[in-house]
Amino acid sequence: MKIFEVDFNWNGALSKRSGTELIILHHRAGDGDVSSIHQGHLKNGWSGIGYHFYVRKDGSVFRGRPIGSIGAHCTNYNSCSVGVCFEGNFEKESMTNAQLKAGQSIIDYLRNLYPKAKVKRHGEFQATACPGKNFPFDEICKGVCEMTLEDAIEIVQAKAGLEDETIEFLLCYKYGEELITKLADAVR
Repeated sequence: MKIFEVDFNWNGALSKRSGTELIILHHRAGDGDVSSIHQGHLKNGWSGIGYHFYVRKDGSVFRGRPIGSIGAHCTNYNSCSVGVCFEGNFEKESMTNAQLKAGQSIIDYLRNLYPKAKVKRHGEFQATACPGKNFPFDEICKGVCEMTLEDAIEIVQAKAGLEDETIEFLLCYKYGEELITKLADAVR
């Protein structure tokens, strides 16, 4: 995968990110190139483009904010995440095959850099539809965003209101990991 570099002029110094726990996926909710996002974010008074990567409909991938810098894409989570934005409005349209393949490649690339990072949708952290109801999250993550057992336990506990001990009992003594993973898939 080729990542296109753009020589952005930043509004001030960028702060370094201390770690990477999350890879957060967004949609632009419209069309346009990476430079137009940068200009829009500058007009907001930000340092520049808040996303670390931008994936166009034609499958081209552009670097936005330097990967080691704190982003500006998900309030309260910018210092521990990498933001990836996809061109398009996935409330109204579907992703192209070229963009889907590029999305899979960038997620694979990032998961190799940050193997413990969880891939999430922007809407999992804030009251937003982003990245949109038609965003192919499962296909983008296929093979690289496999749910860990810890993720499955977290999901089941949250959705069912169960306590840690209940899950531990079910897991260790009664049913095993497969049931917990199936339950988590069902309630996602």
